Amino acid sequence: MRQKCFKAAKEFSIVLSALSNPTRFLIMCMLCKKEMYVGQLRDELGTSKGNISQHLRILSGKSIIKSRKEGNKIYYSIERGKEKNLIVKLKKFCCPDLKV
Repeated sequence: MRQKCFKAAKEFSIVLSALSNPTRFLIMCMLCKKEMYVGQLRDELGTSKGNISQHLRILSGKSIIKSRKEGNKIYYSIERGKEKNLIVKLKKFCCPDLKV
């Protein structure tokens, strides 16, 4: 029991540490709704392609998001349902009016 709880706590601490950055948190909120590519995220957040790519690399490196290539675009989505459920709850608490 204790090992299982510790493992789950460790996994969620990785996710929560990634969400400590506001840009990454908003990216994750947007990816809860649908998969998106860098240009869509850039347009929604109003920041540079390089900035978005940097945050996506961090999230991908922590195995929080996954990607797939279609033509010349790379689409990103949330890797697992547990993380998606957590983000949906945090989004309702923090920014319920976010429509993306």
